[in-house]
Amino acid sequence: MAISFDECFQTYPTLQPPADLDEFWTEAIRELKGFPVKNQTKALLKGTILKETIYDISFQSYGNATLTGSLVIPRKRGDLPVLVYFHDYAKDRPQIIKGLTEAGIAQMILDLRGHGAQLIRPVLKEGELPDPDWTPGYFRKGLEAKESFFLKAMYLDVIRTIEFLRLTDGIDGEKIVLAGKGLGAAMSLFGAAHSNRVKGIILETPNFCYIEDAQLKLGTNWTKEVSEQLAASKSKKTVLRKNLSYFDTLNFSKKIKVPTLVSVGMEDRVSHPKSVFALFNHIQGDKRMQVYPTEGNEAGVAGDKQNLANLEFAKEILISE
Repeated sequence: MAISFDECFQTYPTLQPPADLDEFWTEAIRELKGFPVKNQTKALLKGTILKETIYDISFQSYGNATLTGSLVIPRKRGDLPVLVYFHDYAKDRPQIIKGLTEAGIAQMILDLRGHGAQLIRPVLKEGELPDPDWTPGYFRKGLEAKESFFLKAMYLDVIRTIEFLRLTDGIDGEKIVLAGKGLGAAMSLFGAAHSNRVKGIILETPNFCYIEDAQLKLGTNWTKEVSEQLAASKSKKTVLRKNLSYFDTLNFSKKIKVPTLVSVGMEDRVSHPKSVFALFNHIQGDKRMQVYPTEGNEAGVAGDKQNLANLEFAKEILISE
């Protein structure tokens, strides 16, 4: 995928959000309130030699779906700031993030809706290798009516996550950083656009932003599924594309006023670099970008570069001098 930095850097598309975008999401968030939280926490590891307590957590979200994850609270006095991490589509949640406990920052790592124990991967025959491009198909339908598109529920899960943190002992619900990879980054940005409790966001190779042909033609991850839906309904393509715009994070970019850290791999075949730059260029306020010229979607993994940058950013935002 030959694309120059200059071409990406100059990507500044005209914003054309649906006229009722704010109304749609205001109503969706109101709808979410009709589902009880039903939060539960269970301590897994706790002892005098440990510097943190690790909890299994679960709570209820939109459509009565149950979300699960881990919550790690350092053993320090007072209510602590927290970093929430959303992993990418069709991936597993990562390990606990090193360094946050030493900094006095709690962390919450969620299984995305339909992931974790709910994600049923294909059964492999003996000697067969897993398909690296396999996806569960959650985006192969639903665009005919935007109210039923899978990403609506995923975005609302971020709002419910913030509500869960407000109800959790030991957490300062006013000091939250949202972080995510790929689709998880899109979820983080949505949360910051719709909650003033979010003080910063970390967007690792974000996608579901600037959903135009260059992104869709990559044919990987969710783009493969959305492209199939568009191809199967050519007579409704205009309607489907308009419905996509309600979820395109580019249309939330002007609402982002908090410090933002973005990463991009210039050889990325999942999150198109032009789409990442389009989003970055429209974000207002304090923003910074980690550019990896010769890396793809795993940009910053080698040498733990991105994780270290994320840690320093979180400490800068959440730890008072």
